[in-house]
Amino acid sequence: MIFPKNVFSAFAVLFFISAALIPLQNLAVWGPDMVLDFYTSSHITAEKISLGVFGLGIFMIFLAYKKRDSIYEER
Repeated sequence: MIFPKNVFSAFAVLFFISAALIPLQNLAVWGPDMVLDFYTSSHITAEKISLGVFGLGIFMIFLAYKKRDSIYEER
């Protein structure tokens, strides 16, 4: 089992999907050079926010495993 079955893992999968959509869309529209510029510019861009959303998804996976352990300890 890769992901525990609880609400945190479901949110993590949704965060991963939403974090991947913005860079892929901009890659198709603008091309790789512009997307790289979006990541390295000093402005707040959608790509930088998608990195934060990806980090939030990783945090949700951590919470999912922690929640899974606490559920199994109660039995």
